[in-house]
Amino acid sequence: MATVAVIGAGAVGQFYGAQAAWAGHELRLLARRDADLLERRGLVLRQAPTDQVASTAAHTALTIPPDRLRVCRRPEDLRAGGDPDWIWLATKLVDLDAVADLVAPACGPRTRVVVLGNGLGAEDHLARRLDPDRLFGLLCFVCINRLADGSVVHLAHGRVAAGHFREDPGERAALAALVRSCGIACDEPACLLEARWRKLVWNVPYNGLCTRHDRTTEHITGTPALRAESRALMAEVIATANADLAAHARSEHIEAAWADEQERRTLEMGAYAPSTLLDLRAGLPLELALIIAEPLRRARHLGVPSPALERLAAGLGVAG
Repeated sequence: MATVAVIGAGAVGQFYGAQAAWAGHELRLLARRDADLLERRGLVLRQAPTDQVASTAAHTALTIPPDRLRVCRRPEDLRAGGDPDWIWLATKLVDLDAVADLVAPACGPRTRVVVLGNGLGAEDHLARRLDPDRLFGLLCFVCINRLADGSVVHLAHGRVAAGHFREDPGERAALAALVRSCGIACDEPACLLEARWRKLVWNVPYNGLCTRHDRTTEHITGTPALRAESRALMAEVIATANADLAAHARSEHIEAAWADEQERRTLEMGAYAPSTLLDLRAGLPLELALIIAEPLRRARHLGVPSPALERLAAGLGVAG
């Protein structure tokens, strides 16, 4: 069994951390505002059955009691009792320098760091402060929300895609093996950059449009003009992704039909509120730098026409 330290006690950190604890791994959780609650109550999840997450077959309500996890209030406390084998970085990626300040004191000389957030550029930024050979990305394809009482509701999906910053197949396989041992379905894309762009084909239109209009995905898919705008954004993201992959000398290519798959999955979600919409409604900082601004910056740099993305960024007050 591994020691998994999770930085970030929001919906993603709690959900995937709970799967690790359920599977028998040692879980350490860095928390701030919910630290007292988590120490007293543990992790509380309501889960929808899915073949992508093993625990959901037996537990529509999953509780990880306080004696099955250690709640920490300082990053250095995550090393108490021995360095963690893995750090799952599930905190908001708004200020990457501040994120690096959280991760660095929690790392031992062999600790591997996994970025669970969305968007482009987080691993590149963290590699300036952390060992790039021990840096990973984990893309989470899941619908989850954190409620006001601190519990987490899982609505659908849950599979992940594991990647390594240096694209080492052995290291990528090590992360995938850990994730699968938690009962989570895991893909192993050959290229982390391509995997991040593939996820952005969903994140750009739906995080962006839901946040700009303060409405759920069902409103976007059910409004003809917004649905057309979401499809235009997907096409621009795919075009920029393929240009960026070529600029990085990668042979991978995202097919146009990937947009159809993203829309199909979105229709299955119903009235889903993406994380940036929830943050908007809660008055929290929005994770738009890596989801909107960085793709737009790369489109401009690569000379890929992106009028829909330009309009979206302007509407959100985001500079590319």
